[in-house]
Amino acid sequence: MWLAITLLASVLLGAAGGTLVWLGGTAAPTAVVSGAGMVGGTELLLLAMIGFLRGRSSG
Repeated sequence: MWLAITLLASVLLGAAGGTLVWLGGTAAPTAVVSGAGMVGGTELLLLAMIGFLRGRSSG
């Protein structure tokens, strides 16, 4: 369940970031790559936070 929530949040943030980059005047392919990078970074950060919190609660 947490994976679905983190993926949804990552995709929404990535889409917003890519849209802002595109509205800033960058070419569309570059905006897509920027949005995809934001999705990957957000997903890694959220999964790391969940792993950290699970490790603390089991001890």
